[in-house]
Amino acid sequence: MTTWQRAISTLGFAGLGFLLSCSVAADTPGIHILYLNDYQEDQQLVVDASAKFHFPPKVLSAIHHEIPLTFTTEIELNEIRTLLGIPFSRNRTQIVYRTELQYIGYNRTYVIANKRNQKVQSFDSLKEAMKTLGTLSNFRIADLADLHPDTLYAVKMRISLDQWQLPTPLIIDTLWSSDWQLDSDWRSIEIQSPKSWL
Repeated sequence: MTTWQRAISTLGFAGLGFLLSCSVAADTPGIHILYLNDYQEDQQLVVDASAKFHFPPKVLSAIHHEIPLTFTTEIELNEIRTLLGIPFSRNRTQIVYRTELQYIGYNRTYVIANKRNQKVQSFDSLKEAMKTLGTLSNFRIADLADLHPDTLYAVKMRISLDQWQLPTPLIIDTLWSSDWQLDSDWRSIEIQSPKSWL
């Protein structure tokens, strides 16, 4: 096991605790990040993540009336340092992409279109569509060569509904209804890079 992998493995216990704490929260309406894990592969820092979507009745009704919903996924890698005893962070990587969900009534399928890679997928159920939308696997965020040794980093992720992409009458409704305030908030994990990549 490399020094980097040993450093990462120590984060497993914290991740397990967070997963258990989410078991109740994931049943309430909203977007919930169940886990966010990082590891090294092919000299890249990559992440796996999973989010669960639990829609209020208003949002479900909009979906089944064939109103497309746009979700924004944000991922950041920040370098954490201390200057004169004051902690500060510097952004090293920022990734933002949108995914559109739409129900097609005539053939009863749910379609998600990833605007980052232009990938379009169809599903027979909303549950399957949202599971795919909420899953990141082997998502590369940085070259290890670009990261400083013996430095603390934080990986952050958030998924939210982009209300401004809705039809105008619904945008007005979202300003007054908490049902449309779908935001996972930031989920963050810290990474201590090793003193040497060798």
